[in-house]
Amino acid sequence: MSEVRDPIFAPIEISIDVDARQGKLNIPGIVESTGTPMISPFSGEPSRARINLPDGFEYTIAEVGSGKSKCTVKGLELDLDGSYGQFNLLNMTQDGVIR
Repeated sequence: MSEVRDPIFAPIEISIDVDARQGKLNIPGIVESTGTPMISPFSGEPSRARINLPDGFEYTIAEVGSGKSKCTVKGLELDLDGSYGQFNLLNMTQDGVIR
């Protein structure tokens, strides 16, 4: 890293529905993200895809979706629309994923 920034202490608003592939994250004045299901180019309807990692260290099953994120912090600006998103449940300790 060329620059170390001070930590930001701010309220976090978050809601996630893994099965519906829906999510929202808002840290006012810093970042706003939404996640939605992928839309089939053939039917125009939400489609479903999963990643299954039986021995994965980061998760076991992830639902795949679309994401949109915008960060407005100076030097960390980010504006992603229609990007890749994952929805998963993660139970982890210092020893790794709890299955």
